[in-house]
Amino acid sequence: MSEQPSRASILLVDDYPANIMALEAVLAPLGHTLVRATSGEEALKAVLQHELALIIMDVQMPGLDGFQTAALIKTRDRSRHIPIIFLTAISKDAAHVFQGYAHGAVDYLMKPYDPQILRSKVSVFVELWQRGELLKEREAKLRELERERLERESAARYAALIETMPQCVLALRPSGEPWFCNSVWQSYAALDLPATVARGWELVHEDDRLAARQQWNRARRAGEPAQGELRLRRARDGVHRWHLVHVMPQRDGHGALGGWIITATDVHDEKEARHEVERASRAKDEFLATVSHELRNPLNAILGWTRMLRAGKLDAERSARALETIERNATMQASLVEDILDVSRIITGKLVLKVGAVDLCAVVSSALETVRLAADAKQIRVDLDLDDGLDLAAGDPERLQQVVWNLLSNAIKFTPRGGTVTVRTRRDGEQVELSVRDDGQGIAPDFLPFVFDRFRQADSTSTRVHGGLGLGLAIVRHLVELHGGTVAVTSDGLGRGATFTVRLPLRAASSASMSSSLMGSAGEADSTASTSAPPLGAATQLGGVDVLVVDDEADARELLAALLEHHGATVTAAASVEEALAALAERAPDVIVSDIGMPGADGYELARRLRALADDELRRTPAVALTGFARPEDGVRAADAGFDAHLAKPVDPVRLVSLLERVARAHRESTVIEASA
Repeated sequence: MSEQPSRASILLVDDYPANIMALEAVLAPLGHTLVRATSGEEALKAVLQHELALIIMDVQMPGLDGFQTAALIKTRDRSRHIPIIFLTAISKDAAHVFQGYAHGAVDYLMKPYDPQILRSKVSVFVELWQRGELLKEREAKLRELERERLERESAARYAALIETMPQCVLALRPSGEPWFCNSVWQSYAALDLPATVARGWELVHEDDRLAARQQWNRARRAGEPAQGELRLRRARDGVHRWHLVHVMPQRDGHGALGGWIITATDVHDEKEARHEVERASRAKDEFLATVSHELRNPLNAILGWTRMLRAGKLDAERSARALETIERNATMQASLVEDILDVSRIITGKLVLKVGAVDLCAVVSSALETVRLAADAKQIRVDLDLDDGLDLAAGDPERLQQVVWNLLSNAIKFTPRGGTVTVRTRRDGEQVELSVRDDGQGIAPDFLPFVFDRFRQADSTSTRVHGGLGLGLAIVRHLVELHGGTVAVTSDGLGRGATFTVRLPLRAASSASMSSSLMGSAGEADSTASTSAPPLGAATQLGGVDVLVVDDEADARELLAALLEHHGATVTAAASVEEALAALAERAPDVIVSDIGMPGADGYELARRLRALADDELRRTPAVALTGFARPEDGVRAADAGFDAHLAKPVDPVRLVSLLERVARAHRESTVIEASA
């Protein structure tokens, strides 16, 4: 019997009926049930009355706004997993957008929205919901089959029923000895009944065997049913596949135990699908945290130095240094934003190629000039082995330069100081091959299949050594495929370098990818959000306050030191946890300000080691986390590690100075009270 997807119900929440009518008109072609709500209160009632696959909600509403309504929806177990897409026509501020994601949004769209994009996003989330409903229906059907099986009293009829079931089935005596196994089991395990009695446990994966035996023994002693998931080896290929195993006691009319029935249902594909959805969800969360961190770090330097310049307290040399830092960080942020926009264009099919003849050597040379400074800074030699005259009949020179630039940037990033990067081009039949080889960090074998995936990084922890969003190589793959080519990577393992190879057709690509790339919007309008902050004044002073600043970023350390010294503090700077601990051994500060994301040991490790020191005075030193990790759970994690406060970058200097003054004063007062006591 074929399984049909369930009809989905979608809740539309907006205090303007006209907006709801517009949403209904956009979504009507999808054929789903659309539920209306014109306020946050009505939305909460609808959540109680309907099984919803998705909520599309306006942010600005009287009474309960969209964020408040979403927070209440997420407090209930029944509705906390319903995806929410926020719509708004007012705020484009990044902090406002991230606030939406913090309240559980899966997407945040600005009005006016593109109807096709909205329908595409809705279709994705509805499809995920329908898959979950199909899994529930399948599990319910399996439970019903088991119930029907238990109602059979005749052994002959019972055996016949078992033979019609798709599961592996074993019948056991009260002692646990098998006396019957169906043909599905014999086919899967290649064991008849005597072999099952002797070697049945050998089919259970060795990592699952001990727990499975313990659970079976508990069920047998208690005479109660049990269930669990374990891996069983398939005889024909030796592959271990996940099975949902049910152990059911069989009792007669007087309640006496007559034996056991064990069923094993192959759920390997369903489990892998669930893992993929969970992995995608985790990748999304990690990516959003990384975006927040990577965008806030340059913002912190830009806003901090700008406010210092406006205060007019910097000399000429430091003013020049401030402008240089602002420009460098703004360029860095622009590059990050452009990568994000490229991925958005890729997902929505709006990435446009400007096709023309391409001089590949010129493309490589231009890309090399862009990364030359970065290579020189690390004393990395870039060797070129280019075959002149390899011109492409059709391609986008700028996008191909972006491909080479991304590959070169990636190679330089992961190559140690003094290393070598080699760029080579050659003709191979009707194709041109471009390779970028480095002798750097290399790639672990288990990560090689995921190198070109969006939002995937080999190291996405707060202790990672290299920054970035994990988008560059995904963009490379898509641009190469749009040109009718392929890209691949090889590596002999960690510490042994990597080689990226791009193959492009010398003639114009005839595939649909090249033509489809010319469709869609010719561009997207950029928007900037301006924020105002109080001027950097001297209302709060840190005279006599000794501050230890810990941050691996030189720009961040210098900015923070300048800011705090401007307010009278004595500042000691450290670039790592080890440097910070060494500074603490020399002198006890009044307060510590530390970044979280640092290579090697991060800020959480610093706080834990601080609170474990033997010296009571040092152990009680107040510590403030100043970081680009700005999710609510990041604040909780900072507190658990031992921080007294958590501030997100970019930080308001007045707020930071005020907080440090209060923390330092409270620490001194508590120390004086204890000393006098």
